[in-house]
Amino acid sequence: MKKFLFFLFPLFLFAGAHIFVLHRIDDFRYPSTNTSSKELKKYFDYLKENKYKVVKLSTLIKMIKNKEDINKIVVFTIDDNYKSFYKNGLPLFKKYNFPFTLFVYTKATTQKWGDFMRWNEVKECAKYGELGVHSYAHPHLAKLSNEEITNDTKKAISEFKKYIGFVPNIYSYPYGEYNERVKKIIKKFFSYIVNQNPGAIDLTTPLDDIDRIALTGKVNIEKKLKLKRLHLKKLVIKRDKNRIIEISGELKESLPYVNIYITKHGWKGIRVKNKKFIYYPNFELKKYRNRVIIRYNYKIISKLILKEE
Repeated sequence: MKKFLFFLFPLFLFAGAHIFVLHRIDDFRYPSTNTSSKELKKYFDYLKENKYKVVKLSTLIKMIKNKEDINKIVVFTIDDNYKSFYKNGLPLFKKYNFPFTLFVYTKATTQKWGDFMRWNEVKECAKYGELGVHSYAHPHLAKLSNEEITNDTKKAISEFKKYIGFVPNIYSYPYGEYNERVKKIIKKFFSYIVNQNPGAIDLTTPLDDIDRIALTGKVNIEKKLKLKRLHLKKLVIKRDKNRIIEISGELKESLPYVNIYITKHGWKGIRVKNKKFIYYPNFELKKYRNRVIIRYNYKIISKLILKEE
């Protein structure tokens, strides 16, 4: 039986910032990763009208490290440097004067695969935002050996040095997939790492495990911007191979209950007593990528659980 312990030590109870992730823009062949420019414009208009400030990810990281006020700060990240972003997304970002962070899939860029930008286009994007690393071959990292993960990362670093002249200190997991073994290796090369777990950002956010909210299809941006970080003293997820046996934790604040979600298992309301909760789902994981989400109203925290193969 395996036991996973997550310790979180909050400084403040209220989240102040939100990070969104985009992939394709107006590429309707792939609805699960596509955002229309029409919807993106709606999001941008809402942010402008409601006086949100859009910054690069590195700017937000600096603000968190300096313990600055990050209220109403928004970051847009773009994974995979698809050509559809260059063609349909970049003009909108330029029009609204919104910076962004572009995570580059280096093998596809170097080998000039059809759906991806060339290095000169990546450089042009960098003029209006900044770059991050999104691996070399975009593998399922948790399925690789330690040596294979290291080699892929070194190849990505080498490509950046060759074509860009420097290596950004920010990394985005391919497919948003990682576990503690993967994270430990990537941390040897990068200080700041983003995932794809839904959540909000505050000054307690670990900068080597930064949550992002996906903007695909049609999204109610107003509701997403209401999300705040749920603060826990401790979270324990016990599993026996591919069966989640127990989810328990201790909250930092007094709440009457929490709702707990497991992919393909749905939501379950769990009572909280003396700030503690415990749930025995005894549920066998159905997918390779699974999320455990703990939520109370708009307060949320989530963890990725990968099925062993």
